[in-house]
Amino acid sequence: MEFDKIKVSLFISTLVLLVVTIGMVVFGIKQGEQIRQLKSELKSVQTELANKQSEQDTNQSESEKIIKEFYKTVYNYEKSQKEISMTTVKELATDNVYQELQNEINVNNSYSPQQNTIQKSSVNENEIKILAYESKDNSQQYLVTAPIHQVFNGTKNDFEINQIIQIKNQQITQRTTIQLGEE
Repeated sequence: MEFDKIKVSLFISTLVLLVVTIGMVVFGIKQGEQIRQLKSELKSVQTELANKQSEQDTNQSESEKIIKEFYKTVYNYEKSQKEISMTTVKELATDNVYQELQNEINVNNSYSPQQNTIQKSSVNENEIKILAYESKDNSQQYLVTAPIHQVFNGTKNDFEINQIIQIKNQQITQRTTIQLGEE
């Protein structure tokens, strides 16, 4: 039995073409499946990141409210620091920060009337500048600059206080006064 070389080569070429076509289709289907899977994973990661960003923005917004409320409570009074609502301070800050502030007030109130005493103090909420500084161990740190307007023995004194405020679990856990360099 003799085969026609042209027919045999056409038959073999057809088989090779068929195998290559089937291989390409299978490869294309697998690639499409991988692309769909990667898109799905990408979408879930993007959603997760968006949720984390939203949560972080909410936390920062809440922290900024706490900081502003703390500054308004501590630095707004008419006659003496005795007017400060320590109940509000206790709600906004941990016991350590509360005790620190209580000690400051006790020291300031222990001066005799002849010495420099703060008679009046105010801070405007819209003048308080808060910059997210660092976050670690589920706590956020902020650089806070607040212009304070005080009266010492009848003399007006305006200055800025710069502090690093640390917030954890919606409470101020630490405050550190710092000196910023001159421009």
